[in-house]
Amino acid sequence: MPVLVAASVALTGCAEDSPPAPAPVIVSFDDGWGQIFVANVDGSGLRQITPTVADDMSDGRYGNYAALSPDGAQLAYTRGGRFIDVVDLESGEVRTVHEGGSQPVFSPDGSTIAFTSGDRISLMNADGSDAHVVAPEGSGVRFSPDGSRIIFNVNGYIVEMPATGGESKVLLRDQFWNSDPAYSPDGSTLVFSSNRGGNNGSEIYSMPAGGGEIIRLTDTYAVHPQFTPDGSRILYTRATTLSGEPVVDISTPNRAELASMNPDGSDQKRFTPRSITAQYPSVGGGSDISE
Repeated sequence: MPVLVAASVALTGCAEDSPPAPAPVIVSFDDGWGQIFVANVDGSGLRQITPTVADDMSDGRYGNYAALSPDGAQLAYTRGGRFIDVVDLESGEVRTVHEGGSQPVFSPDGSTIAFTSGDRISLMNADGSDAHVVAPEGSGVRFSPDGSRIIFNVNGYIVEMPATGGESKVLLRDQFWNSDPAYSPDGSTLVFSSNRGGNNGSEIYSMPAGGGEIIRLTDTYAVHPQFTPDGSRILYTRATTLSGEPVVDISTPNRAELASMNPDGSDQKRFTPRSITAQYPSVGGGSDISE
């Protein structure tokens, strides 16, 4: 193939190099016991990224809250409950970029990491420099698709503010506990978890990004929704009985797994194998942000 391409360029004098193929879409998650995994978006290729540790946070290598970079090349996570580490998934090289933070998430261009520091929302460059507080309280931060805004939970209501800091805007505040907000890739839709279903737990809902009708997507306990880059599926954490049936009431003995569904809530199905527990999905790849 390289010979044919070279000949074509020599003959025409105007052929252009083919654009780079999009990076494969991958999903990351933690197992709730200190290990972080990644898999292809179809569920194949499951592999463990962080070392096997003791089943509590007394082990300083305990990893959780994994977040993939937009190109799927790097993974940021919380180590030992207070360090933010970034691992290069190809080389395996790990570097600590911040101490005193948790729940990292990359900006859409991969240049910035937002994270929770205490009860505050902070931002820093992806290399850990220029860490600074942008919101005095909040958790579960996510970026808007264009990277200009961040959205997060404050005491059960959902707020948005410029990524550079400034005045916040309440997007959803009512008598229910609302959290885990995330935008669709086109920015038109907001998905979140809420206890408004009346069960002893939470379900996943969607609404227009500018406000409007709230639509229930799951009938059973579910949290942490995250769209795939093309917007065709939503990955999320759901609780199941020990035998694998989805749970409505969280007081039922249960375990966590990842599931996926269409944006309208249809075609809900298990994503991770029954052999491991799984929670906090993150999705990366599917594009070349260097273009």
